[in-house]
Amino acid sequence: MLRKLEPEEIAFNQRINAVFLSEELTFEEAVREYRGIEEEFVERAGDNESHVVETRRRITEWLLSEALRDEQPHEVCREIWHELVQRGFSDRDRRYWMSGIYARCCQMNGEFDAGLAVIEPLIAEAEQALADPALPPNPRIFYEYALPIDRKIRDELKAGIRG
Repeated sequence: MLRKLEPEEIAFNQRINAVFLSEELTFEEAVREYRGIEEEFVERAGDNESHVVETRRRITEWLLSEALRDEQPHEVCREIWHELVQRGFSDRDRRYWMSGIYARCCQMNGEFDAGLAVIEPLIAEAEQALADPALPPNPRIFYEYALPIDRKIRDELKAGIRG
């Protein structure tokens, strides 16, 4: 069952979506908008550290998505990726999703080894998890879905195919 979003979450999502869906903003303008949203919602979170951490993570995730969409140079993508790794991932799913986005950034910029360094550990993790007959159904479904996607990214990186 899906949980009901709190008003603050709805407001945050609306603001983020407005930036991401805007076709008029340059990458630099979008970054300023995202950082402004981050500052505002971190302030709104007050002493709620989990909300502060999650707000910062989500902003960085959106920045990485924006960098891929706007075909930013590898240096920009790498800087955002390092910020995201430092901030941590909300859960396994977000780690896989964002790692795939960063690997695609690497691929786009011809930084194939950097992409492989991110995607290959995910493949090994998924293969190891799927080899466990006691793996519960939900993680099994996740890994079964993620593994072919990650293998495709890996194969394109190894072949030197720029996305």
